[in-house]
Amino acid sequence: MLIPLLITLLCIGTPTPINPPNESLTPSPADVAVAKLRKDYAALPRSNEPEVDWATPARTLRERARSFTDHYPNDPRGLEMEATLSVGLQDGIGVDDAFGRLLKLAPQKTTAGLTWTDYWMSRDPVHAFEVLEGLVRQRPDALLYLDRLFRILAVEDPQRIVERFNRLGGPDGDIEQCQRELDILARVAGDMAGAIGEQLRIDHPNNLDIAIATARGHRHANHFSVARRLLDSIPEELMTDPAHLYLWSDTHYADHHFERARELIESIDMEALKTAERPGLFRRLGFMIPLRRTAAEMWPAEQQLRLEDARRNNNPLALLTINGREVVMELFEDDAPNSVAAFIAAADLGLYDGHEAGQVHQGFRTIFGDRHEGDGYPIWSLPKEEYQRQPRLVLAGNLMGYSDSKPGSADTRFYILQFPAPHLNERVITYGRVVTGLDVIREMVQGDVLESVKIIRRREHDYDPDVFDADMTPMKLCEVLAATSSLQSSGERTPESR
Repeated sequence: MLIPLLITLLCIGTPTPINPPNESLTPSPADVAVAKLRKDYAALPRSNEPEVDWATPARTLRERARSFTDHYPNDPRGLEMEATLSVGLQDGIGVDDAFGRLLKLAPQKTTAGLTWTDYWMSRDPVHAFEVLEGLVRQRPDALLYLDRLFRILAVEDPQRIVERFNRLGGPDGDIEQCQRELDILARVAGDMAGAIGEQLRIDHPNNLDIAIATARGHRHANHFSVARRLLDSIPEELMTDPAHLYLWSDTHYADHHFERARELIESIDMEALKTAERPGLFRRLGFMIPLRRTAAEMWPAEQQLRLEDARRNNNPLALLTINGREVVMELFEDDAPNSVAAFIAAADLGLYDGHEAGQVHQGFRTIFGDRHEGDGYPIWSLPKEEYQRQPRLVLAGNLMGYSDSKPGSADTRFYILQFPAPHLNERVITYGRVVTGLDVIREMVQGDVLESVKIIRRREHDYDPDVFDADMTPMKLCEVLAATSSLQSSGERTPESR
């Protein structure tokens, strides 16, 4: 009968106080009582078998926890035990009572508040919202509560988010709380934060925090140019916070304005940031600054390759149709001929048509081409390929084959980057890029459909890549197709049906 929420709450219980060095090491009566409660809790039956009576001893233990609280009303540990047991007993009244008193006594225990919310979310979502909104009123500075509230409402009732910001940003609202919440919403639901932020900026045009949070929302929604224009409009002398400079750099970096992106991120005083004790941002910037430099240094060589491709004007072109919108891709046949041949062959076979995107990793990449059982095509994989010319910079809109770390795991799957990724330089091979329609890729969500991939320009030769068959034997794709056709004609089982 015990459920994971029970264990969650017990794991966040208040630790036994440590006595100062000059005091006696003899435990206090309260510590002794708590230790006994916890020992008896651990001894409760753990089986889910129907014949095991967990509820009766659990109720007895809960009464003891209540008695502890009566004796030590300022010690939250009894309430923690009571709340845990009420969750296990699925006693909603007891859950509300115990958690309510616990968080009134110890409002800093935000994880307990999330456990309370989770209990009701699967039973009564309306009441869960009431609990969570009450917790936000009690602790408006608690980021965990706001994050959870927005994640739930963004799916269940987005209009309540709009109404919340109308109230906070109105004449009788709390503009500081509004700023705080908009920044959190930007990280949870970027599109919504961008739209709400733009409305707030009409009434608060000189509010820097609202402008930054609005830009952050646009950035998290992959609307990099919108965010960049907003940040570029802010007086530069106001953009001194390292987090603001990092965001601003991101919006330039996303669209390959590498010199400006490097200039902005290198203007951050890393020593001052380290002293300011912002370890998360310090570590992130320590990773990103070298990548900004790499991109800026490699960009001229990448531009030269693009000029050479443009002069030849004979690279294959592919037209992707996604939810009725078009994306045109140029394929780097001179750089990665086998990968390009495999992509063209798979498109000609219709392997990509009509499938949902495999995965959409917002702000990074979108994976396409997952095979489905019963699609009737043979199994093959691709050998690792090396660039025929110099390595290409891994940029937003680039096309790459998808594989895991196992040899021969690359196949027809591919992904398109939404954001530059020079940390992948020379680790993966890029064999194409989006020419038009990058916004279509950036605006995709899970469940969007790749309706078709059509090759609209190709060179005058057959595209028959080197592959491995299902037994990892190297051969040409046409041989794999012929073998599969022969198996199907004879009624034998094909590799994918084994």
